[in-house]
Amino acid sequence: MATAKVIYGMRFQPIALKALVTDCDIKQSDIAKLAGVSRPAVNLAINRGYMPERKKDFREIVEEKIRQTPKAMQWLLARGRKVEDVWEPLGRDLRNISPAGAGARAAATKKRAAITAGNPNAVTINWEVEMIQEETKRHFKLFKNPFLHDILEEKDIYMTDEHRYIEASMLDAAKHAGFLAIVGEVQSGKSVIRRKVVMALQRDDNMRVIFPAIVDKTRVTATSLGDAIVSDISDEKAKIRQEQQARQVHRLLLNRHKQGYRHVLIIEEAHDLPLSVLKLLKRFYELEDGYEKLLGIILIGQPELRDKLHEGNHPDMREVIRRVQLSEIKGLNGDLKGYLGFKFKRIQSDVSKVFADGAIEALSRRMQVKDQRTGKTISNAYPGLVNNYAAKAMNLAFEMGEKIVTEAVVNAI
Repeated sequence: MATAKVIYGMRFQPIALKALVTDCDIKQSDIAKLAGVSRPAVNLAINRGYMPERKKDFREIVEEKIRQTPKAMQWLLARGRKVEDVWEPLGRDLRNISPAGAGARAAATKKRAAITAGNPNAVTINWEVEMIQEETKRHFKLFKNPFLHDILEEKDIYMTDEHRYIEASMLDAAKHAGFLAIVGEVQSGKSVIRRKVVMALQRDDNMRVIFPAIVDKTRVTATSLGDAIVSDISDEKAKIRQEQQARQVHRLLLNRHKQGYRHVLIIEEAHDLPLSVLKLLKRFYELEDGYEKLLGIILIGQPELRDKLHEGNHPDMREVIRRVQLSEIKGLNGDLKGYLGFKFKRIQSDVSKVFADGAIEALSRRMQVKDQRTGKTISNAYPGLVNNYAAKAMNLAFEMGEKIVTEAVVNAI
């Protein structure tokens, strides 16, 4: 059986199958499920020509899938190729091609995968969730997936010093009427920290969290925000006219403040808020009782929110921007071993029996990129992404017959 070192040493040489599945919108995960192998094994096949050794009929299964897909057969016919030709090598110009089964979905995902504002080419990330196969779990003697349904209560949350700082900043903004923006990439743990903070605030009888239920934040208006505030802090019906509603909001907040209550408005997906609404939030923030603010504001969003709160990009927003404290959730590099150890301990397992130290270091390196604007190294090791990469590495280690995930296995993903 080939080792990870041998497989990783295989030259990068995409085969025609890669172009076919990409153009025909066939997912690698679908091929993996059909053939009974892991998705990383399919990726190795189309990029390095490695055929899974424990699945001798892998080629036959894939070819049959192609024959049953009219779009794929049309693709071959248009190029004068036969089904068995998909195993022939292609040029290296396919290295940066979108993942199989991508279509418009992958194009949008690729756009969102930029690590820093203004740097869309920094790295391409596949956000598709990778599941640990049942055979892989048995291989590593795990009774459950350490990354599936991994947060059921507060003690299941892994908190780095940075996460604790973010949490403390949110609690302070809520209790002392601050204006705070939390920025983090997809799967960085923003919603997890938000839930933890909200639960803590709800234990305070004098604290009221206002959480607008509008799903599409691009449609948020002054009126809809006013509706949310009125509905969450009173039994009154929100006024229809904007001026009347503004006076109503001020009156309600002022009366409740005099009774000893504090309020915080929390908006998720805030990167989708129109600039006009961000400007409006300044007016809510300026509502006062003497020298005391009546409403704390916490915005939570992806890096696009940081763009909107950059004075160089939007000088007309400076009155808002200069009042907002911006905190950014970074990756887990430096805490990766502790994070994985925490996840495996939760299911009564030991990470050292699954991942070699060199593998964790390689995993950390795989999720580092250089910011083209600043030249600094940026970590992509967000919890959700770490879970995906770790699952891929475990599946691949099983495919290659490795007793433990090694550095070579991680590098072969």
